[in-house]
Amino acid sequence: MSTSNPVYLGQKNSVAKFDLETKNAIWSVETDGYPGIISCYDNKLFVQGANNWSKYFHLMLNAETGALIWSADKDAIKSYITPHYYQGDIFFINAKGCICKLSGENGKLLFETKFKKWYDSTAYLLTVTHQEIFLISKKRTFKVNKISGECEEVPELANLSKDKITAAYGNGVDQVALFSAIAIGAATGDAAAVAFTGGGDAGGGGDAG
Repeated sequence: MSTSNPVYLGQKNSVAKFDLETKNAIWSVETDGYPGIISCYDNKLFVQGANNWSKYFHLMLNAETGALIWSADKDAIKSYITPHYYQGDIFFINAKGCICKLSGENGKLLFETKFKKWYDSTAYLLTVTHQEIFLISKKRTFKVNKISGECEEVPELANLSKDKITAAYGNGVDQVALFSAIAIGAATGDAAAVAFTGGGDAGGGGDAG
């Protein structure tokens, strides 16, 4: 029986897979800054981080070997994101308030759609069901086309609740990354890693609504 007890740890300019039994690194990969968010999905490790100049990086690694699968374009994602893994791809709301889809295969940004008007101050939560992807708030709800990113308002889901919606999670999402490190100031380089050693649902996340 194997006694290996691995964890993924972010450190200054690197992320590594450690065996807690031997205290040795199984593999280590250099990064351009401090890893701040680590999540595991389908034997892949998604690493997000930033350096002292608030430049963000997003890497997808092979969780077993540490081999780089892809590195996202730095101009495509300019912040930490809450990744919603769905059918092999990643959906998220970016810092500009757009709904985005990132290819899980190569890290390319497949769409970036602004779904609300400039005067709409409502915050929406991204929610994935088995059939659809929604942007939900107390007042309004949008359905997202999974291919094009086009957003269509759903009138029958308006005024969905009496109170402000503060969290949401749909049972169709493969996994949502635990996001407890987002409040830490990445610009200072003082970012903490969140480690996962396996897949499965990790809880809900998104913009408060």
